[in-house]
Amino acid sequence: MKQITIIYNGLLGNEQKYLATHLSSVLKKANYKTKIVPINSDTDTDNLIKSTNPDTCQLILSVNMAGYNLLSTDFSPSLNHLTINIVNYIDYPPEIFNLLFDMRINYTMSFLFSTKEAADYVMEHHPYVRNVFFTSSIDDYLPVYLDELDWRY
Repeated sequence: MKQITIIYNGLLGNEQKYLATHLSSVLKKANYKTKIVPINSDTDTDNLIKSTNPDTCQLILSVNMAGYNLLSTDFSPSLNHLTINIVNYIDYPPEIFNLLFDMRINYTMSFLFSTKEAADYVMEHHPYVRNVFFTSSIDDYLPVYLDELDWRY
């Protein structure tokens, strides 16, 4: 069974935890094992990076770019250094993340937006960001998307 770690920003309120819990239940119904991890500081992100082993975690699902608070010495998100897939589910306005979208993004990352307008915005303003998708129903889309994902990374 594939293990998915769902990370969310615990400082943004219960809404983020609720969304992470909801995504976990969707994935469990699709026969994925999940672990929910709150990210409240750079230390939490650093601990996540150090503890992520591809043998025990095959994918990270980040809710609203949680975990991108920690930058490496080359001023790119530290999550870039992981060798597993990262799927970012974003239901916030994408403009909030312009600075992050302007940084180097790892090829193992993909971005799922809750609206077509948000996905179109990122594709128009950040054309070098790859793997940009949208769905109006994350419950239906996420299991199908993960079934088609290249799990080698």
